[in-house]
Amino acid sequence: MNEELNEKVRGLLLDQIARGTQLGTQVCAYLGGEKIVDTWAGQMGPNDPRPVGPDTLFSSFSTTKGVAATALHILADRGIIEYEQPVARYWEEFGQKGKARVTVAQAMSHHAGLHAMPMDPAAAAPLLEWENGLRYIAEGEPAWEPGTETGYHAITFSWIAGGIIQHADGRHIQQVLEEEIVRPLGLEGEMYIGIPEGVEERLATLQTAQEQAAEQGQRAQTRAAMFQLPPDHDFFKAMPPNLGWNFNDMRVRRACLPAANGHFTARALAKMYAALANGGAVDGVRLVSKERIGLMSAIQTEAPDRVLVMPMVKSIGFFNGGVLMGQHGAMGPRKTAFGHPGAGGSIAFADPEVGLAVAVTINKMQTTLQAEGPTFEICELIRTELGLNR
Repeated sequence: MNEELNEKVRGLLLDQIARGTQLGTQVCAYLGGEKIVDTWAGQMGPNDPRPVGPDTLFSSFSTTKGVAATALHILADRGIIEYEQPVARYWEEFGQKGKARVTVAQAMSHHAGLHAMPMDPAAAAPLLEWENGLRYIAEGEPAWEPGTETGYHAITFSWIAGGIIQHADGRHIQQVLEEEIVRPLGLEGEMYIGIPEGVEERLATLQTAQEQAAEQGQRAQTRAAMFQLPPDHDFFKAMPPNLGWNFNDMRVRRACLPAANGHFTARALAKMYAALANGGAVDGVRLVSKERIGLMSAIQTEAPDRVLVMPMVKSIGFFNGGVLMGQHGAMGPRKTAFGHPGAGGSIAFADPEVGLAVAVTINKMQTTLQAEGPTFEICELIRTELGLNR
């Protein structure tokens, strides 16, 4: 442990809480396979004054995508899945309605045109049941010619990634996660996609950006509103404002949504990414071969995203670091860094060029999709103190 750095990070967390930009946070980081930061602060929810602990489970939205993608890459490393093969090779039903030639790489890098969710909450509710979600994707029709454009599969990534894994391997994604990542790395009780019974007392409660705005007597302003997007824009198709899912509700927490409802500790996320930042292994446990890391982080597109309304650097199931529109984000200046932010501010990533892995879990959501704000401050502090921010 780097005690000096750990204290500086903890000091920043306490400052953010004092400033009101955060409520409860965990941070964990590794360098060269060794844990260098492991700290936490704040309370478990806006109406839950219990202190955050190292084993508090945070709902982490799209940070979940990076965990699901890692599970898929582990199978690819064993030859069970090939990136350039059509998804329909593994999942026959997927091939209907113009999707027969959509490859695994295209589907996992948001090129399939399957971003749209039902706009009616009554139609979205059944998708909390796993098989209904798989059927929704299999029967879906692309919004554009697959491979020609990219648009963030914000929620539908759940059944795209999960469906490929299940049909190629035969195991449910939850089983693959448990058997290939959780148990080997000793992360039992700290990494779930859909929570089991018995962990309810360890759950942090999210304070949404809308709730914060209401407290201030203001109307919540999302990124979409800032861009003044029309109501029929792909942003709202991918993330309907009236989806009807409250991510604090137990029904949503217990559903399997590999795009959006992972519950993690920062320790668990950081250790998984520590392996990916350290040639595929950490603490004597190998997740993937060293050669696989470059394939996992290989850039598939840097084009403007039809949903997110900005250029995004994407690899197979991950977002990448690097300078975008004149500055780098929370994952830092190197495009070879890869991982995933979550709506509101969580993030976890590996930066293999320098051997760094960082994970941040939060419960006071910011109006951000790319971990700007408090999370960016934390990641910047760690890189700067280590001399890795260039």
